[in-house]
Amino acid sequence: MTLRARVGSVLAAAAVVAGTLVGAGASGAVAQKTTTGGSGSVGSGTGASGSSAPAAAPLPVGLSLVSQSTWVGLRQTFTMKLHIDNPTLANRPGAEVEVRVDESATSRSGFDDVIANGDPGDTLYANQVSIASLHPDAHHDVTIVFGLSNSGVRPTIGISLPGVYPVVVQLVNTGFTSGSFVTWLVAVDTRSPAPIEKKLSVSFVLQAVADPLTLADGSNDPKVVAQMKPGGRLAKIATLLAEASGVRLSVEIGPETATAWKKLAQTDPTLRRSFANLRAAATRPSTELLPTTYVPIDAASLEAAGLGSYLPTQYTLGSSTLRSTFGANAGASAQSAFVDPAPTSDAAVDNLRTMLFDRVAVRDQALIPVTHPYTSADAFVLDTTLGESRGVATAPFIETLFNGNDPSALRAERVIAGLAEIAYETPSIARGIVIAPAARWNPDVPTMQTIFAALRSLPLVQSATLDDLFSTISDEQALGTNVQRRLVSAPPASAPVSADQYLTTSNELAAYSDVVGAEDPVVVKGKAALQIALSTSLSPARVTAMLSQIDVAVRSFTAGVKADEKRITLTSRRADVPLTFENDLKPTRNVTVRVHLDSAKLTFPKGADQEILLKPGSNTVRFSVEARASGTFPMTISVTSPDGRLQFGGPVQVTVRSAVFGGWAVGLTVAALVFLAGWWANHFRRTRRNRRAERQSTPTPTPAPAT
Repeated sequence: MTLRARVGSVLAAAAVVAGTLVGAGASGAVAQKTTTGGSGSVGSGTGASGSSAPAAAPLPVGLSLVSQSTWVGLRQTFTMKLHIDNPTLANRPGAEVEVRVDESATSRSGFDDVIANGDPGDTLYANQVSIASLHPDAHHDVTIVFGLSNSGVRPTIGISLPGVYPVVVQLVNTGFTSGSFVTWLVAVDTRSPAPIEKKLSVSFVLQAVADPLTLADGSNDPKVVAQMKPGGRLAKIATLLAEASGVRLSVEIGPETATAWKKLAQTDPTLRRSFANLRAAATRPSTELLPTTYVPIDAASLEAAGLGSYLPTQYTLGSSTLRSTFGANAGASAQSAFVDPAPTSDAAVDNLRTMLFDRVAVRDQALIPVTHPYTSADAFVLDTTLGESRGVATAPFIETLFNGNDPSALRAERVIAGLAEIAYETPSIARGIVIAPAARWNPDVPTMQTIFAALRSLPLVQSATLDDLFSTISDEQALGTNVQRRLVSAPPASAPVSADQYLTTSNELAAYSDVVGAEDPVVVKGKAALQIALSTSLSPARVTAMLSQIDVAVRSFTAGVKADEKRITLTSRRADVPLTFENDLKPTRNVTVRVHLDSAKLTFPKGADQEILLKPGSNTVRFSVEARASGTFPMTISVTSPDGRLQFGGPVQVTVRSAVFGGWAVGLTVAALVFLAGWWANHFRRTRRNRRAERQSTPTPTPAPAT
């Protein structure tokens, strides 16, 4: 069966709910062995698998599994503790528990068929035990003990070979037809120190991650706080991690989640225990802390948005935050990384490789499907655009077995049986699988406690970190060469912030920081907001609100410095003009600014750009100017930070009235006066000369004779 078929079988099983409640059906004796819609359950009254007719509701079983031997050595005993769901029905005369052991699943495909179809196969052993002889306790629980072959214990199950055997349990002889459930008996040959040559390495990757705690208005997200409280999702994960002593685990602890958790625990007693559990697990030598970003980030999404250059800083900040939260011996200690979610991208894997993480685990759904001769439990070459990494895939066919509404013991045993089946496939080859529940996984604690206990004791498997796994398992081969796999090409999810929006706000805060210093509260809060704003778990609206707060804070600051508008009259060509600036910054502080002066009819002997120190309140500063013309014209004043990146207020126009000339105008005037003087002198001389000549040319009149 191909991997795709196997996964399809498991997904089909996960879609069906097994009946475990009491109730009465049609009268009759023992139910016939026909498939139900339950996850590994067997019962009667349902149609064949794949029928187009609507499936009938599964029959109530009347019994549920409380606990059992997770595995049994040959010639040892197998114990099951069952809860009687309907004591009235079970107390009927002749009521019995039927236990039927079927042939061992000889392959993963056979195991998957039992899980998906609830049809174990041929029966090896069947026995019916009177409920009255089991003496139910006050909780209506009964315990059944069977001996394996040569155990000397009766009743005896005829099992003498190691394997993974389906066990069908049913309530019979009650006068009503009942359903059944399927659990598993894992038989191991413990007569030798090594039941199999190479143990299956099992690497659990658990994530203790939540959305960023602080909302845009500065308050704590109540949903995140609730996850940390007793009974919350994160508190359960912390409990599991604390109880996993002796189990080697790889863990992703969200750095922002951890530091927020620690801060809340200092004032909230209900959170102290859960945080103490988290810290104990984080500092345990058997726990491998995987490298992770400061806040939850889909790297493929961020890369596609043009923000991939911020990922290395996120990883660095994440590592330092974990060390400061848990102590110097905590931090990203792994040489391997886990890429989540699926799909992901070549760019995300390539970015990890630049940070020297060239061994990566990815979700199986992120890879182009291929056919394997056995369960995919080897390493492969992950071929990406810019190179190659050594890769392993997660095991969704195991992860889905955690789901459903069946009792914890039953779900746990399915997982344990699945691991044993994989171990028995190729017992002489070093192989391993990665089990990575979803990032927002809400675990069933009893189920996981049972599985962890089995990892400590089951001789077929060994717990492993990702680093352990890569160091232990072999590489999958095809025709003598290492198998190469590629990621599915799929469009990434949209990032909640664009590169332009993020870069603009980042530059604005950096310019503000250069003026006020890195310790300013707005700078500290703004830098934290910028780191959180990269989280792809946030909505665009929340990110926009966070970045807007930075912009509002900076603009509020820059509005506190401005130049006054006024009129200036120049009475000489060169002058020192007084300009007034207001420093209304809150809290009050001195600030150094750069003043830029601009006018088409003025020059500035000391430069158009000058740095000045403004003290709180009104400041009058004189600037040297030189007029190039007379008349009335504007001069623009701009105030910025010394590097020019931060604008204080808007440009202000000052009206300048010049009543003087410039040097060229004086020269022209003098030349004009000289010309006029010369012209008038010449004109005067010519006029006098012409008059003289006129008098000389005119004859003197003869006097008339006297009469």
